[in-house]
Amino acid sequence: MTAEMLSVANIDTSYGETQVLFDVSLKVGAGEVVALLGPNGAGKTTALRSILGLTPARRGAIRFDGRDITRAHTHDIARRGIGWVPDDRRIFPTLTVARNLAIARKRTRFRAWQEKECFEIFSALEYLMARECENLSGGEMQMVAISRALLGSPGLVLFDEPSQGLAPKVVQDVMKTITRLKAEGISVLVVEQNVQSALAVADRAYVMHAGTIVHEGPADALRRDAGLQRRLLGI
Repeated sequence: MTAEMLSVANIDTSYGETQVLFDVSLKVGAGEVVALLGPNGAGKTTALRSILGLTPARRGAIRFDGRDITRAHTHDIARRGIGWVPDDRRIFPTLTVARNLAIARKRTRFRAWQEKECFEIFSALEYLMARECENLSGGEMQMVAISRALLGSPGLVLFDEPSQGLAPKVVQDVMKTITRLKAEGISVLVVEQNVQSALAVADRAYVMHAGTIVHEGPADALRRDAGLQRRLLGI
């Protein structure tokens, strides 16, 4: 395990009076890819929202890059170097690709990314810059969402269901991008229903069920153990 980039320790999170996360703990090392798996409704997205301060934890502690962010505001968390690729992309539909990317640019203590580096990852992106985002395909929107996260100079990127609604070829490109981020030293926490794709790029995996962590271990071990996948994930 490398030095910790993210540490989530014993958090409880609720929506109103309904508790969703129960004593959840997980870690992501520097330059590590971690998969967070589990059935719909297990609490995976809520875990990401807690890290981002969108649905703050009621108990426990969250540390990023050595600093406590448990009670920090979402905009402060982003400025410290956490990028987010949400499941619904959340790009501005009436703005051009170029404008969406320009708005996202931030400086953090981590290395700054340039647009030309995003073009190296997504070769089609350069030719979409003048297009309004409401006219993009799902795969093109995902290119914009990932590039936007990178232009925020992240040390950690949170992916929430990055393959959702995408063609198999585009899913492959997204997973290759996650591998590229790891090679660049960026940590990744990915929530994904496409279990095999996630396990193929991850170093470690957590499995959630009913708001709790029920399994932690090497991703490759879970990928190779069909019986464990059936027991934990119903595959």
